[in-house]
Amino acid sequence: MPEVKKWAMEVRMSFEKTGMAKFISHLDTVRCITRAMKRAGVPIWFTEGFNPHAFLTFAMPLSLGFESLCETVDFRLTEETDLEDLAKRINDALPADITVKEIYLPTSLPNDIRWAEYKIIFNNPDKILLDTAESILSSGEILAEKKVKQGRKKVTKEVNIKEHIKSFELNEENNKLILKTVLSSGPSMNINPMLLIGALVKDTETDSQDVDVIKIQSYTENMEIFK
Repeated sequence: MPEVKKWAMEVRMSFEKTGMAKFISHLDTVRCITRAMKRAGVPIWFTEGFNPHAFLTFAMPLSLGFESLCETVDFRLTEETDLEDLAKRINDALPADITVKEIYLPTSLPNDIRWAEYKIIFNNPDKILLDTAESILSSGEILAEKKVKQGRKKVTKEVNIKEHIKSFELNEENNKLILKTVLSSGPSMNINPMLLIGALVKDTETDSQDVDVIKIQSYTENMEIFK
């Protein structure tokens, strides 16, 4: 029997996915990072069995078209490694617009994520949106259609997403409407910003696709930064 290689360190890499990289799907992002690690000579631990593959765990997959300043992926190393040097090597092997921020020993689990902070930019808001956004966000009910699990199936239900909005801030800059908000995120409840965007532009002429969405930070239940 071949010797099973043990892992020595479990680490977390935080990275940014911005610019043109927002058009790379989650699956292609996984492939991209896996190839970069291979080129960088990372002593990454592979799963065992008939189909071994690099052990990578992404906390919360990012929706296509979104930018992010706080993506994370966990992986295991087969030997003790200088993490600062490792981050530089992987960075040098990655394409433009995917940038390693830091590699460190994690202090929380992906399942600990409960909130995510977003910056949503409406590039061409009409007057109706500008006049009504504040009152909609301040109301007690914001209804949106969301896919939820019902047994083994996924069904579409109308849900009140207001209770999943922890905070919001609206500003107008250079004829754009900028919304900063903290939404429920994580395995138990995840609110895609597009649900909120759709509810805000529903009775307006603003294009729900003419927006830029940037994920700023992920938080645990007590609003501590996910690390």
